[in-house]
Amino acid sequence: MAKCTICNSRKGKRRCKATATMICSLCCGENRNQEKCADCSFFSGKAAGKNYRKVPYYTIKEMAASPELEKISNVIETSLCEIWARDSEHVNDRTVLQVIETVLDQYHFEAGEPDIENSVLAAGYQHLAKAIREELAQVPVEKLVKVLAAVYRSIQRRTNGGCSYLGFISNFTMVSPDTTDGPLPKI
Repeated sequence: MAKCTICNSRKGKRRCKATATMICSLCCGENRNQEKCADCSFFSGKAAGKNYRKVPYYTIKEMAASPELEKISNVIETSLCEIWARDSEHVNDRTVLQVIETVLDQYHFEAGEPDIENSVLAAGYQHLAKAIREELAQVPVEKLVKVLAAVYRSIQRRTNGGCSYLGFISNFTMVSPDTTDGPLPKI
């Protein structure tokens, strides 16, 4: 991945419409203005208005005290481990965090069906969305969102980079790269 064309020190992960180059998120945030960035999703509030840490969530105690909530989180976390197991070369904690964000976009922020360019993230999203449709269809959206947000916070708490969160929850889901063969099926 190329370096940011503004600071030349971090990875350029965002295509900047103003400079037509790849820039890092820090430089993007520091250099935004209405004139240059009016039609950019990072400026318009589409991304800025989504604070995943402020999404309502169940506490650790609430999750532990409810078999129903644990069942819902088990479906979600098993799906995340399956995503990792099928593509451990490209999937890590950050990937599954982005998958959860994409699902929260749809269920909490009401963003509709996402258009994801990253094929790994798209496959992960499709896998989790299918599990939610098939196994959690009867769960009220408010409850699903609060469990997704609890899982989101769990990922942030447990990750040290790499796959530390996924390794931890694989002990409970019994799904890891060692137990699954092949890529995720196309949906």
